[in-house]
Amino acid sequence: MLQIIKIEWLKVKNYRTFWVFIALGLLAMLAPNFIIHDIFVKNIPQEAQKLLGQSMYDYPLVWQTVASVNSYTSGIFSLLLITLVSNEFNYRTHRQNIIDGWDRKDFVLSKLFWVVSLALLALITSLVAVIIFGSIYGKSPFSMENSRFLCYYFLQVLVSLCLALLVSMLIKRTGLAIILFLGYIMFIEQILVSVVKRFFGDVGGLLPLQAGDELLPFPMVEKLVKFSGPYDTTVYLAALAAYVILFVWLVFRRMLRTDL
Repeated sequence: MLQIIKIEWLKVKNYRTFWVFIALGLLAMLAPNFIIHDIFVKNIPQEAQKLLGQSMYDYPLVWQTVASVNSYTSGIFSLLLITLVSNEFNYRTHRQNIIDGWDRKDFVLSKLFWVVSLALLALITSLVAVIIFGSIYGKSPFSMENSRFLCYYFLQVLVSLCLALLVSMLIKRTGLAIILFLGYIMFIEQILVSVVKRFFGDVGGLLPLQAGDELLPFPMVEKLVKFSGPYDTTVYLAALAAYVILFVWLVFRRMLRTDL
């Protein structure tokens, strides 16, 4: 496995697009929190803030705020993964790896390495954001209460990355894979959620990305409308874990059966 990781690093260390995506991903996770603070904290009258309770960047609420905000922007890492995987097929480097002695399973493991690495990068960046915003804008002492929301966020990012990996393995063309992935996360799943909820009830909330959204409500919205999902938290967590397993299994199945 260490040899696989070394080879993957050699592929990207001088790849400018990789570093541009990483920089954009980190920026997209930090910058929105500054904007959210200016909109919902600085520009809200003191009287209204008292009605809403503590600031969204006070501990322990800051954990939920950062996780919820970042859940909308960390999809950039999924686009990076699609680019990396599609390039393997476009430039036939996957064939060369196998010719050089890799097993097909090794190729999948090399891409799962990026899935885990990017998810951990998103998690660490969010943790840093919690500490920064909680320290600068928060007025409450540090607290680990509500830190579970970062765990929910990590699992949601894993699902998104595994879905991106599956799409890139099926489509193999960078542009088309990105368009289909963006179409799914922006429009298709929302339509499916609405249709399933209309005809089959709350089970529509268990679709891949929606299940993560149910666990990460935006604090302001949650306070105003008393949001809570129809299922227990463990149901959503089980659904997310099941999607990770399903997507990984489909990726292995695709790679082991497809022609090189």
